[in-house]
Amino acid sequence: MSQPSLASPQATVPKQKQKTSVYTVMLFISFAAIVLASVLLYQELILWGDYPWWKTTDAIPQGTGFIIPEATDSALV
Repeated sequence: MSQPSLASPQATVPKQKQKTSVYTVMLFISFAAIVLASVLLYQELILWGDYPWWKTTDAIPQGTGFIIPEATDSALV
């Protein structure tokens, strides 16, 4: 099969733009969800977090009756 030449009338007809598929819509929705989740996480870290964010010493309940033993060298033996 031969390639169409540039002089043929078929080459001058513009192609129609494809319709937006459901996968493109799902891509946009998932991108918006990731951006929204990132913004909300950043706001939560500003509100509740402190550097370093993984330190949870403020979250230890007081007066619950549980004793948390300190890690010492004698406890490992």
